[in-house]
Amino acid sequence: MGSLIQNTVFGKSRYKINTYIGAVADVVKTPELLSTKLGISVNRIKFFRIIGNNIECSIIGGIYNFPHSSWLLSAISYYIDNDGLATNDTGRTFRSATSLQKIKLNGLNTIGDESLTNTSLIEISLPNVTTLKGGFGSFRINPYLKRVILPEATFSEWSYSGIDSCTSLEIVYIPKLAVLRSGGSAALNNFVFSGSKYGFKIYASPLAQTSYLGGVDKDIAWAIANRGAIVRYVTDFTKPENVTNLSVTSSYNTGFKLNFTPPNSVNGIDFYEVYANGIYQHDIKDPNDIVAGLEKNTNYDISIIAVDNFYNKSNFSNTTNVSTSNLDLDLDAQKFLDISLNHDLGNIVNNLVTSLKNSGLWNKMYAIYPLIGNTSFQHKFNLKNPQDTNAAFRLVFNGSGTHSSNGYQTNGANAYANTNIIVNSIHTFSNAGLTMVCGTNNTPVTTNSSDLGAQKKSTPWEAYQIHLNHGASKNNNVFVLGTIGISKTAINDARGIHTVSKTTDTEVKYFKNKNLDTVASGTQAGVIPPLNYYIGCLNNGGGPFGYSNQRIQFTAFHEGLTESEAQTFHSIIDAFENNLNRKTW
Repeated sequence: MGSLIQNTVFGKSRYKINTYIGAVADVVKTPELLSTKLGISVNRIKFFRIIGNNIECSIIGGIYNFPHSSWLLSAISYYIDNDGLATNDTGRTFRSATSLQKIKLNGLNTIGDESLTNTSLIEISLPNVTTLKGGFGSFRINPYLKRVILPEATFSEWSYSGIDSCTSLEIVYIPKLAVLRSGGSAALNNFVFSGSKYGFKIYASPLAQTSYLGGVDKDIAWAIANRGAIVRYVTDFTKPENVTNLSVTSSYNTGFKLNFTPPNSVNGIDFYEVYANGIYQHDIKDPNDIVAGLEKNTNYDISIIAVDNFYNKSNFSNTTNVSTSNLDLDLDAQKFLDISLNHDLGNIVNNLVTSLKNSGLWNKMYAIYPLIGNTSFQHKFNLKNPQDTNAAFRLVFNGSGTHSSNGYQTNGANAYANTNIIVNSIHTFSNAGLTMVCGTNNTPVTTNSSDLGAQKKSTPWEAYQIHLNHGASKNNNVFVLGTIGISKTAINDARGIHTVSKTTDTEVKYFKNKNLDTVASGTQAGVIPPLNYYIGCLNNGGGPFGYSNQRIQFTAFHEGLTESEAQTFHSIIDAFENNLNRKTW
């Protein structure tokens, strides 16, 4: 009784819940089992309770160390240590806990060998860790991991790897760590960042510039050369000022457009972190960018944090309240808008998708590239399967073409896009179709310029292409599917909608601006090219050839269309381009 009175003040317990552990209560059912997991006396665990399959409790009596492999291979989904009592990790603590999505371990000063390997963590932030222990490294094989934040790390015992095979990695913040691998392993250079995402950022210590025999740390140098890492050596820790006038200018089904004045910052501003109801969403670069990925018809409190070029963060901005819209948009249209950040064109994209579906053309399309928005990021997505992967036929742009709301302007020199669509994976000699919208009537650089397609590099010239050459001296137009082609002369205007289609193996049809223009017949021979379709040039046997200099506004790769289907498709595209105010024909 005395103990109860001693730990109670006016009916309220002196203990408070400070530890939260997710998805393990079916196995760790008692305080005794939890004490074994944590290597502490059961008397230090108070107010143990189970909510669903989660545990919460109060741990008293000061600090503790994680025993080796304490949560190895477990189903744990989060570990929150609000009071920072866990200070040492002896190794493999959460290794292969593949459901682990969140940690708060602000008291840790060491992180052990492979302790956070093979998890589902998106961010690893350990603000007080000074020592990275173990031969294999601490953060390996985390496919969803985007950020590793270690502001106080000064010593690494890593000898083999460290943050390898983290294919989503975006940021590594190690401003006080001079050497990523110690001792004789410092000469190694290809395991710490092996398999990491190309183009990730490292915020490194200035000491790392000369830490290996007077040169750059070997692993950082390797990441620059082999993973395109962007390295910034942190020389200033001054935080930016916070944004004070955050507001929302437009609301969409799953996002909204922000507006604010960029704050003062001695180190410039790199990006802004966006938080909805206190939860991090994603980064934006500019004040008028769109925040996406939210729920339809939902109220949010929005705030942002400014991040400078050395990863110093401001305090939170003012909070603004907004509700997302509740528009009735087609699901496929919404998916495209969400990933391409073209929310402001929601109704136009929705009309395009619903028109294609209502006309029965949607299922005849393999890939559609509307080329809307102002950036290469917005232009790269396939409306039929809007995912940021090559397997989904996203465009990969090469060269120095330009992107605007009017489309993709090629340059006649080196600009083209790889569709990742292999010709013979979608098209046959008797069923094939290509459509392109051209917004300009530029005189080509050479008579060999092509606007879209692929062909073998030797005879017979099996080609699938649209080849627009216009102008007084360059007026030959070629439309080819297989080895049956249409060659037209004296056409002096490339602007408009062009479709070439085959529904039999003996005939090809060319349509321009809703009209059947030309029909050609022939005998089919050869093989269908096992090559990727290119936009902006011809894929000639595996390499770009004959660069276009036209502005390409829309492309589609589809089945062969009948005359009525092609005319309907052109009417839908014509309305789409007109709604975008970029129709030039």
